[in-house]
Amino acid sequence: MGLKRYVIFGGLLLLAMGVAIYAYTGASYALPIAGITVKLPVAVWMVLPALILYIVTIVHLMFHGTLNYTRMRAIKKDSEAFVENAKRALLGKQLRGDGYRSEAFKLPGAILPLLNIDPKRSAHHRVYDDGIQDILEAKQRIREGEVIDLSKFGLLSDNALVLQNAENALKRDPTYAKTILQKCDDKALCQKAHLALAGYASLDEIKKYKVEPTRELFFRLIDRIGAKENPIELSNDDIIEMIHQLDFTKQDFILLAKKLKNKLNPDRVIMLFEKLAHEFPHEAGDGYLYLLFELQMVDTAREFLENSSEEEYPVFKYLLFLKDSGKNFDTDLFFK
Repeated sequence: MGLKRYVIFGGLLLLAMGVAIYAYTGASYALPIAGITVKLPVAVWMVLPALILYIVTIVHLMFHGTLNYTRMRAIKKDSEAFVENAKRALLGKQLRGDGYRSEAFKLPGAILPLLNIDPKRSAHHRVYDDGIQDILEAKQRIREGEVIDLSKFGLLSDNALVLQNAENALKRDPTYAKTILQKCDDKALCQKAHLALAGYASLDEIKKYKVEPTRELFFRLIDRIGAKENPIELSNDDIIEMIHQLDFTKQDFILLAKKLKNKLNPDRVIMLFEKLAHEFPHEAGDGYLYLLFELQMVDTAREFLENSSEEEYPVFKYLLFLKDSGKNFDTDLFFK
């Protein structure tokens, strides 16, 4: 009940009580108080205790009403300040104000600076809630590349913090790739782990994990052919099989030819690219011709170009013209 209605209806009730009692008996009663005899109608004596309670109740309601008004006013002002600071935080601006008066906004206000898009600005921010502070510190440590125990937070395997934590572990220890690949639901993380595994594992072990191969993984394996550390053996069929799983471009085949020309003996690399040119006639021909010019197999290149259409391989036809004109050049100058 509102204070105004209480005052009105309470006063009417007291008046009704007094009138009713006075109508029933108009007698008076004398009561000595501190040596003074006070004589009042019985109706007044009967209503007096209720009147005192009525007045005290009004004072009580006014007091708490004032407190509630002050509290609600503070909440309203804090709410307006919070909305304004939220906008400023999201825009990376400096927040306004020294703090919030109402308890309802103290914790949200302490967290608000973390909405700032600049992680460096909020890296050392502190809030008074221990649970939230633990989370903030965990996020910051993971952001800085640390590997931490996240089990106490009860996060799902696809949580961003879990994925970043696993990626941090992978960067520190490439052998952690096997742990990730044993149960991996995130495609991007699986491919990163697969790529790390390709830096040291055998081809059979790499194939064991059913992860979609990438161009980067393929060339990492190619780089391991004949390497001093973690060398790997790849047959021509292995190379062709992997290329079939990738969307290779002309530039990719040229890059492959550049890498393999010094890793495989000439007969083998030419045999490989003859097969590739047959299986990928529109893409692998450039790589094949690149090798032919590099290995000075000009007649074979001439025969290949003569069987092509006029608009195909214009760069290599120009190179053949230079060769026929007695010019010497570095083929790589034309394929940066």
